[in-house]
Amino acid sequence: MNIVETVVWILSAAIFVYFVGYTLITFGLIGLSAVEAAETRLARGEDFTPPHRLRRPGISLIAPVFDLETVVVACTESLLAAEYEPLEIVVVDDGSTDGTLAALTAAFDLIDLPVGDRLAIATAPIDRILLSRRDPRLRVVHKENGGRSDALNAGLNVAYHELVAIVDGDTLLERDALARVAEVFAHDPDETVAVGGTIMVANGSVIEGNTVVEARVSATGVEASQTAEYLRGFLGGRIAWSRLNALIIISGAFGVFRRDLLRTGGGISKETLGEDMELTLRLHHQLHAAGPRSRVAFAPDATAWTEVPNRLAPLRTQRIRWHVGLIDNLRIHREMLLRRRYGAVGMLALPYALLFESVGPVLQVCGIGIVVLIGVLGLVSWWYVAAMLVVTLLIGQLQTAGAILIEEIGFGRYRGRDFPIIALWSVVELFWYRPLTAICLTWATLLVLFGRRPGWGTIPRGVAFHSEPQSEIVAAPLPR
Repeated sequence: MNIVETVVWILSAAIFVYFVGYTLITFGLIGLSAVEAAETRLARGEDFTPPHRLRRPGISLIAPVFDLETVVVACTESLLAAEYEPLEIVVVDDGSTDGTLAALTAAFDLIDLPVGDRLAIATAPIDRILLSRRDPRLRVVHKENGGRSDALNAGLNVAYHELVAIVDGDTLLERDALARVAEVFAHDPDETVAVGGTIMVANGSVIEGNTVVEARVSATGVEASQTAEYLRGFLGGRIAWSRLNALIIISGAFGVFRRDLLRTGGGISKETLGEDMELTLRLHHQLHAAGPRSRVAFAPDATAWTEVPNRLAPLRTQRIRWHVGLIDNLRIHREMLLRRRYGAVGMLALPYALLFESVGPVLQVCGIGIVVLIGVLGLVSWWYVAAMLVVTLLIGQLQTAGAILIEEIGFGRYRGRDFPIIALWSVVELFWYRPLTAICLTWATLLVLFGRRPGWGTIPRGVAFHSEPQSEIVAAPLPR
């Protein structure tokens, strides 16, 4: 055996051991999530609804929008339909170049308010602040374009309730989602500083009155594979990390935070593409030193529905941006890594993110490359190929099966006949979706190493809101 063959076999063995370790840790997280979901279901019963409380914290819901003329009215109607009081909605138009502001003005009868100049966080200039005469809970901020983080900071400047909910401009909230998040704050009001909700894929679902009335899984591979991915990420992972008080990201699509902490912390960072993860890590970073019991929690039963890309090109753009954001945040908050003062975040969650989420895609691509190389060199080892295939299939299928089990035991949002679609695509995705995703994330890593920054990119939105009605219900895929 020459030196090339020796190096190839050593690398292949190391990668194999690495993915076995990843599999074991992943199963541990899924198991912990399942236990937590089952215990919660037993404690709450079959049909839990948040109890009415005499005093609930007010929530200011901030939704940044940019060039969303086709969907902004429907999504704003969805936010106003939230069954929660006291509530205000702050829609921030970040310098849209289309008719976004005109659509909002016509739909909600907006009138101008004084802008003022006593703003806590510096942002791009705010041109107008408008109030709805149709529903006084709605205010619209129009400002010069400054990006999503800048728009959120503008919303923070005008928000007046003690809790701030951040959502994407095209998010559809379940009507009781805010009440379920508030219940988590009520359970431990002194220590809870932020709560994230579950983001579910709306593509293929039945939508009526700007609300998802029946969850369905799209039959197309790109969308169905993302549905399985979201289930694995939120139900198979974040429930467990929350139980360990080691949740390092609250999705920018739906999260609720204490307003005072966001303002004193300087608002949303503009230095990274992963501003949602940076904010979560900053809360851990700042609060664990002063109050190690401070908690960032997850409410798996508080649901928001989002559009996901229905084509590979926008999916690639999205995943590259997410991965660059991950690497940014590991760099920004590197001093928390393996530091006991930061609890499970420093000792467990950040090492996991570094070893498996950041490095993992690169090693996955290397593993594929090694299989190709041993084939080219005539060193085909069927035991290695078979072992890698079995491990990969085992990881994917058991992850998906665990997430489906948690969804069925704890929440029951999908129909039983949707699960075979998810399971089928989770097998097929191992041969195309996951390798393509790994290649995209590896490319993102190379961009960071060579000092290049990807743009934010654009993703098509809103086709679902223009689908033709069928009887009284619209069965609409939601491409992003």
